[in-house]
Amino acid sequence: MNRLKKNIANNVPYLGYAVFIMAICLSFFSNKDTSGKNFVYNTKGEKVELSKINFSGKSDSSKKGSLDGSQQINTPKTDFTPIDTSKPFNRLTFRVLRTYVPGQPVPKDIKELDGKNVEILGFMTPLNALEKMDEFLLCSQPPLSCYCAPPIFINEIIYVKLVNGVKTDYLTGAVTVKGRLKVNMDVKDEYSDVIYTIEGVSIY
Repeated sequence: MNRLKKNIANNVPYLGYAVFIMAICLSFFSNKDTSGKNFVYNTKGEKVELSKINFSGKSDSSKKGSLDGSQQINTPKTDFTPIDTSKPFNRLTFRVLRTYVPGQPVPKDIKELDGKNVEILGFMTPLNALEKMDEFLLCSQPPLSCYCAPPIFINEIIYVKLVNGVKTDYLTGAVTVKGRLKVNMDVKDEYSDVIYTIEGVSIY
């Protein structure tokens, strides 16, 4: 009898854990929906019926989410006026471009380059193709870089529109783009507006 009491006393902590786990299981299953419908929770914590989720990959024109694959970047319009390639191309760096902070006055150095020929070194990020592209993003860092790398901000991204019939395949590694720089002097949305555009005449 004493031995039995001793065993029970030694196992009291484990019995407490077992009771705790059983209570959690009962709580979980007691909240289970009994209507026969399966539910999941979205990123907002809202309960969504599984049968109402579109898994077909076809976008619904009445509802467009941020990941339905039908969105396009709000690319600025280019004027397509001829670019004088006989004029010198000013060397530009992303370090200079980063000095323009949305909501703040445009730095004088950047304002003076608006409409001028520039050349800049960066990394290509395709938009909708990998071959015969006439548009892409030029960034300060390569796409799909290490998760621990600093994020790329809007003032470190250039929308490049190749002109004069120039096209390119996706190039890995750093590339140099030459063209005419356009600067958006009135950024309304610092998360989606394009600040810099280059009408590119060559890439190598």
